[in-house]
Amino acid sequence: MNIENYLRQAAEKLDSFPRDTRVRIVSHYDTDGICSAAILMKSVERKGFDFHVSLLNHPFEEEFEKLKKEDNDIIIFSDLGSGQIEQIREMGADSIILDHHQPENKNPVVDSIIQINSNLFGIDGNFEISGAGLSYLFAKTLDENNTDLSIFSLMGAIGDKQNIGGWKGKNKEIFEEARKKEIITVSKPSIKAGNDSIVDEIAYSVDPFYPGLSGRREEVERLLKELSISGETRYGDLNKEERKDIHSFLVLALLKNNIEPEIMNEVIKERIITDHFPSNLDVLSDIIDSCSKGGNPGLSLAFCMNPQKYLETVKENSKRFREKILGELVKLEEEGLEEKKNLVYFVSGKASDGSYMSSVVSNYFNCKGKAVFSFTPKNGKVHVSCRATRKLVEKGLDLGNVMRETAKKFGGAGGGHKIAAGGTFEDVSVEELVDFIDSILWDENANQMQTHA
Repeated sequence: MNIENYLRQAAEKLDSFPRDTRVRIVSHYDTDGICSAAILMKSVERKGFDFHVSLLNHPFEEEFEKLKKEDNDIIIFSDLGSGQIEQIREMGADSIILDHHQPENKNPVVDSIIQINSNLFGIDGNFEISGAGLSYLFAKTLDENNTDLSIFSLMGAIGDKQNIGGWKGKNKEIFEEARKKEIITVSKPSIKAGNDSIVDEIAYSVDPFYPGLSGRREEVERLLKELSISGETRYGDLNKEERKDIHSFLVLALLKNNIEPEIMNEVIKERIITDHFPSNLDVLSDIIDSCSKGGNPGLSLAFCMNPQKYLETVKENSKRFREKILGELVKLEEEGLEEKKNLVYFVSGKASDGSYMSSVVSNYFNCKGKAVFSFTPKNGKVHVSCRATRKLVEKGLDLGNVMRETAKKFGGAGGGHKIAAGGTFEDVSVEELVDFIDSILWDENANQMQTHA
């Protein structure tokens, strides 16, 4: 199957509606979903349509029930939808799905739904394209002049960690196109830093999480004093030798936890910059995600649409959330992770916090080569987020399928990517979930990670 054919069908479907039609846009609330929504908002507005946007958090069931009661002519789902085909069919509206998660239905056309899921077209949704990337391909099919929206595609992919180890597949094509058209440029290698003081850049750094330094301002101040560097100096104003000294200490801090080489290579690297935004895309992706996860997804989306107006507000919200998360991560660092035979885990008080932290823990804590799980019990249900390294995925681990198998066992819903997934399960304890998941993660007979394909 050719993805371009279905992109054209989807563009023609939208184009067939009168311009006074309100286009309903439904997306996820993380960086990828927000960037997807921004692309769709800008592209449908340029076509002359009005729009209404919702950003959803897991679980989606309640919000989908509300959507069924709305009177929509056309709905575009981005960075979600392929796991909710039946609910979308029940809405009775013409629908377009732009998703990169594993699809439940393998057909690109289901009744009045056009499902453009990368995995149906031989494009790996784990590493080669994000939801924002698919939204960008759709926007570009609508109008070739939408190439400026490639910035959001790349930012969304960064949010989903698809740039780790270098751009691949469609992401690489989009990156090279944006660079060729001078929509983006690439800086010299640096740490992930914006325009704050160097003490704040390190002390408030969540991703990377620097062991012994992140969340510990006094330790960072002590380090900088030893290096004879003023903490109030901005990273961009440091001289070559000062940067070299800081780089060395940060790398040493990370080496303590046996960080995977591909993650280590992300700490000091070239950064994507653009005239459209006030910082590099790595920093912006973090700001958008942490502001949204802190309870303000609408503000993150508003920032994408008008960065100059909302920059300071979104940074303040992002900082408050990172302070909260850093407190939890420092506590987890001091107390240690719970460990089973095939996984490590922790219990979080809030599902969205657990999801955010599990990614950081997987990359920057010493997880002994095991997948990381976060469990959040609430109202008779347990929310689960899980992350794995690429090395585990290469061995055969598919966390999306692990979550689906868990849902079959206990009820609820689960799914996602091979490398990152989640679920919400009913009438089960954390202990029961931990034991069951641990038992299915490794196939003793085959001596390999379970895939449950």
